[in-house]
Amino acid sequence: MDDLTKQDSLWHYKMTPGTGFVITLLVLALVALGERVLYDLGRLYAPLPLDYFQNLSVIVVHSFFIIPLLIVSIIVNALVGHKKEKYAIVLIPYFVLSIVLALQLILQIAIYFGFHHTSFQFYVVMTVLVAVCTIAIFYIQDKYNPKKT
Repeated sequence: MDDLTKQDSLWHYKMTPGTGFVITLLVLALVALGERVLYDLGRLYAPLPLDYFQNLSVIVVHSFFIIPLLIVSIIVNALVGHKKEKYAIVLIPYFVLSIVLALQLILQIAIYFGFHHTSFQFYVVMTVLVAVCTIAIFYIQDKYNPKKT
């Protein structure tokens, strides 16, 4: 296989309409299951009221589920995804689930932070977050997409 057609991304696989439908169905089922797990974790371990955006205990409980799930998903996709094509398509829905739940957690944290801190604190934290994310993106791209000479 030449360098022009070889890709390391999971997203380059061609899917049939049937495969796309089943993957979409699996993603929706996983997201519904993940949301139910978050709800039950919040109900069991966080004090009332069960508010996803104003109760810091609920957000912390959710983070104990979402962050390890995201880390495991990234590691599994990095180690297995591009090496074992037969597993790559199955890994996509789980990776999407971890991304969706991580985005939800970020939204929960942002809303909580926005309502419980001053404008100056908000700008400082968001500026630092943007800087860290920018540096991380640059580092990841530099590490995994080295310049060809």
